[in-house]
Amino acid sequence: MAEWLPAIVIFIYLAVVLYIGIFAFRKGKSTGEDFFLASRSVGSIVFFLSLFATNMTAFAIIGSSGMSYRTGIGVFGMMATSSALVIPLTLFFIGTRLWALGKRFGHMTQVAYFRDRWECSEIGTFIFLLTAAMMLPYLIISIVGGGTILEALTDGRIPYAVGGAIVALVVMGNVFFGGMRGAVLVNVFQTLLFLSFGVIAFSVIGHKINFTETVGKMMGNPAQAALLTRAPSTAPGGPPGIPWQVFLSYILIPLSSIMFPHMAIMCFTAKKVTAFKKTVVLYPLSIMLIWLPCVFLGAIAVSQPKINAAMAGGSETMRAWIEHPDQHPEPALIKALAKVKGGPEFRSELLASREPPTPPQFAAKLFAIVNAIKAPDTKASIVKEIGALARSNSDSVLLQTLKLNVGPWLAGILAAGIISAVMGSDCHQILALSTMFTKDVFDFYGGRKRFGEKGTIIVGRTFIILANLAAYLIALRRPQIFELAVQYAFSGFASLAPVMIAALFWKRSTKWGALLAALWVAACIVLTAYLESHYRPLKAVVPPVDIHIWDLGTHWALFLNKAGQLRFFGWMTVVPMVIGSAVFMVIGSLLSSPPSSETLDRYFPRRGLVVQSGVLRRQTATPAR
Repeated sequence: MAEWLPAIVIFIYLAVVLYIGIFAFRKGKSTGEDFFLASRSVGSIVFFLSLFATNMTAFAIIGSSGMSYRTGIGVFGMMATSSALVIPLTLFFIGTRLWALGKRFGHMTQVAYFRDRWECSEIGTFIFLLTAAMMLPYLIISIVGGGTILEALTDGRIPYAVGGAIVALVVMGNVFFGGMRGAVLVNVFQTLLFLSFGVIAFSVIGHKINFTETVGKMMGNPAQAALLTRAPSTAPGGPPGIPWQVFLSYILIPLSSIMFPHMAIMCFTAKKVTAFKKTVVLYPLSIMLIWLPCVFLGAIAVSQPKINAAMAGGSETMRAWIEHPDQHPEPALIKALAKVKGGPEFRSELLASREPPTPPQFAAKLFAIVNAIKAPDTKASIVKEIGALARSNSDSVLLQTLKLNVGPWLAGILAAGIISAVMGSDCHQILALSTMFTKDVFDFYGGRKRFGEKGTIIVGRTFIILANLAAYLIALRRPQIFELAVQYAFSGFASLAPVMIAALFWKRSTKWGALLAALWVAACIVLTAYLESHYRPLKAVVPPVDIHIWDLGTHWALFLNKAGQLRFFGWMTVVPMVIGSAVFMVIGSLLSSPPSSETLDRYFPRRGLVVQSGVLRRQTATPAR
């Protein structure tokens, strides 16, 4: 029964989330604006809590800890610091202006604003299709995170596919019934939960493993010290560190925040513009409370043999071989163990058991065998193989750290904090896709006129089901959370930031510039996906090295790094994507005619003109007092 306690706590939490959606359904109104924007009535504190939860995903907790396990605490400076600076600035300069325009003209989505601002129709539809396609990886991340958490907490008793389905159904139920009001109320509850997660987890685990002693030992080990410093490791088998080009590339990643449809739509929900003030101040502090514990716990887990062994035992390679030894090659770890005392018995025991051992059970057995080995070289080679398997399962590091260092009840509560971050954004992502499809396609092409207000809500709810189903089916392949988010979702939306900036602040910008920029972004994403899928199979037959694709003179212009990620002169693909998007936005705008003077006067009123209730009027003189 004890092994089910964490899962029981999670199910109680999920039941509360579902109830909040049903409660919001009872309190809501039968209008599209209430379902999609909560009637633009969200107050300051609720706005901040909901907006922050909207931007927190499995990427921020599971992905960051997994990345720091592989490369070190530099992940905090690379992602968290840049996010804490860039995101509040975009909310202040872009979010407030979007709110004002939405209030003035009734816009509910970015595409609706672009269509009105640039007098475009089909181009707006293309931008919708592009943003919807780039939103899908973000939805997948949330389902992957939920399935990973439930599987790890129950040691596989709840399979990954079932766990992901449970999370997807609860999120879908909340949004289906509660709409934006349900998503906002859930996020208030969830933000408070996962903000407290970091403090509790850091304190309890720190007391259990003694942070001071652990860090001291890591600094004395050349292969592990690099995880706690900025310098890349030079020791054999050490972490590769973070190249400076990649580190600087991440400065552009947070630009994606304001371009995510769910973040932009949240900006439209604020009751007053003053709601943005608290958000700009509190956002960096909240970023620190979430990222710092996760990144630090992920990095120091490398020095914990039992955690490494548990992660190795839960890896796809190990579990697949144990379940079907005739269909999968024997892992290098098992071959290495077979050469030492206890190895053959360990292999026979694994294959003879009716059920695969749970990660903690595997860790306990493996730890005993390795601890008994006296030869330093033999032990080092086995530890290296354990580390390789553990790195392939790095997204589970935080959960295994919790399970091995806290009691089952507390593990369940802390895991609820983790899963709340996973689901906090998922609700808004699905609702954003539904809002975009309903408003930017269904309503725009006459659906609302034919089927009325209730028909609009029905279509929105139907789209919620279909989008969730598609994301779940893709999530069954278990893609790496961090890489999936950065390579496609974050990079793509960050590259559309020049389009939003031009629309808001450059009077001369046109729809043709926006189209060229959007086409450039789409082409870059397709090319990245093709090159990575085409060249990545080569890694199965060669050692993990950079794979050359195209050079310019003596420089490698385009290549895949050791992790199979595309690089441009060492820079992440987001850099040429953002620069190219800005260049095409400018070129396309200068080579085409600007929108009509009437439209420009509405969005950039000349002196003597004002916009009242979305209509351009001549300003009347105010009598002197």
